Amino acid sequence: MRVLDITSAFSNSCGGIKRYYREKAKALPRLGVECHFAVPGEERSSEAFGEGTLHRLPGPPMPGNGAYRLFGLRAGIGELIQRLQPDVIEVASHYALPDIVLRAARRAQKPPRVVGYFHSHPRQVVENITHGHSSRSGGDALAELVWSFFRRQHRRYDATLVASPTLGRELSERGFPRVREVGLGVDVEVFSPAGPTPRGAPPTICYSGRFTVDKELPVLLAAFDRVHAATGARLLLVGDGPMRPELEAFALGRPAVTVGPYLDSPAGVAGVLASSDVVVVSSRSETFSLSTAEAIACGALVVGPTEGAVADLIRYTGAGRCFRAGDADSLGDALIAALSADASARSAQGAEGRARMVERYTWSAVMERLVDAYRDALAAPVLQGR
Repeated sequence: MRVLDITSAFSNSCGGIKRYYREKAKALPRLGVECHFAVPGEERSSEAFGEGTLHRLPGPPMPGNGAYRLFGLRAGIGELIQRLQPDVIEVASHYALPDIVLRAARRAQKPPRVVGYFHSHPRQVVENITHGHSSRSGGDALAELVWSFFRRQHRRYDATLVASPTLGRELSERGFPRVREVGLGVDVEVFSPAGPTPRGAPPTICYSGRFTVDKELPVLLAAFDRVHAATGARLLLVGDGPMRPELEAFALGRPAVTVGPYLDSPAGVAGVLASSDVVVVSSRSETFSLSTAEAIACGALVVGPTEGAVADLIRYTGAGRCFRAGDADSLGDALIAALSADASARSAQGAEGRARMVERYTWSAVMERLVDAYRDALAAPVLQGR
């Protein structure tokens, strides 16, 4: 089986899709799948990517976020599909890319099956467009328009893949057909517990991820001073993105707050998560949350919102607490409660959470479910009229 993944959400500096692609390139060839990945680049090139091949097709920087690029009008997606003749194409975009791919797929000598991975939630789109300042009614109306557009795109796919039970239910209830939960995963050898925190050291709260509006970081900033006063905790913010200047301004005059660099190495991320007492994931818009899964695999506790995929992982593993989404007081209460618990109880809770993560969310288990989804798409009747 030959699979071609196509996305514009791939960055050299950050992004969960990059981690997903790395793991696919490592695991899928062992399951008999030849892996190719197409992403926008400064110029056309092909290079080894794990045990797969990464094809860069020329395209301009994304407006407002230079870490990412868009496919150019003459990028050559159709030519690449014609040359590779993939059995399955997986698309990780909701916008113009599905139309380009589906049109090119129809012209292929052997038309492939096309599946879409639902990586980004409409709420993220609305937050990044409005910068979190839209009125409730205006934001809801925009979200419904986004949902309608996404649904139109995904109805033309042979399958819609999702990473969490909550998202799968939401899509099905909103009329998305052929929804299949496959999940995302964790390298449980790299992401593993560290030794105990030195006695007398202040507890560490960590956020690791993109510094963007949709991550709802202002909720964490609004909660921190009270949490620090009650527990003495320090806050470590690791990542990169357009909100970095705002976070660095918050850290000025607060010695307990550190804004660290983006860490490209999984081992580097694992070291930070494993040395943290609590990891915060403040966004209710996560479609899985690799940060949550990796933190739990490291034996850390996670505090996350009651809505979305983060809550799925916390409830499944028991490794953390939930707060009311968007509520700084509720987040502060959850952090204080987590950090005030007995250290041995926190350690036992973290160990049980890791064990549950290993049961279902190793990358090998996820990739087996993914290949099953590909095979089912290939075996199903061809969709008409897409």
